[in-house]
Amino acid sequence: MKITLAQAINLLSNLHKKVRELQGEFFNVHVIEVPKGETYTPYEVTVETVLQELSEVQRDILELKEIIQQANLNNMVEWDGISISMIRAIETAKQQRERLNLLKTLATTKKREYNVHHHSGAIMEQIALFDPAEFKKQADKITRQVELLSSRIDKVNYTVEIEVPLANKYLEA
Repeated sequence: MKITLAQAINLLSNLHKKVRELQGEFFNVHVIEVPKGETYTPYEVTVETVLQELSEVQRDILELKEIIQQANLNNMVEWDGISISMIRAIETAKQQRERLNLLKTLATTKKREYNVHHHSGAIMEQIALFDPAEFKKQADKITRQVELLSSRIDKVNYTVEIEVPLANKYLEA
């Protein structure tokens, strides 16, 4: 079945959620507590059934991840004057967001700040060793760049279709 890369990513997220649900179900059915000597009715779902389904979903996750990574390697995005793979584009966006968080911290730092030291009562002066306004400009520029790169990644995610054989199992109504 052909689906968009975005649908494949969403399916992967749902499969991870299914794993968490099955792990929770495992802990619900692996033991039963009854008064000593009392008979009990076993659960309809067995530990073996849950473990088998868990293994199947985990295999599907591995297969789907491989398909997504191959698509991300084969599809390109224009960035900074060159064509880069989706893998590189995604990692670049992540790194830029991390850098952006650091720059925002610097941008919001006060040039001078006075604090009272807790133990001695001494007045301490904290002085920024940089120009916060300059880092605000850099943060604003990187924000625009990351938004542009993210929109290019999204465009590929929503337009590229890939063959996902296991999609029928999860997406057919």
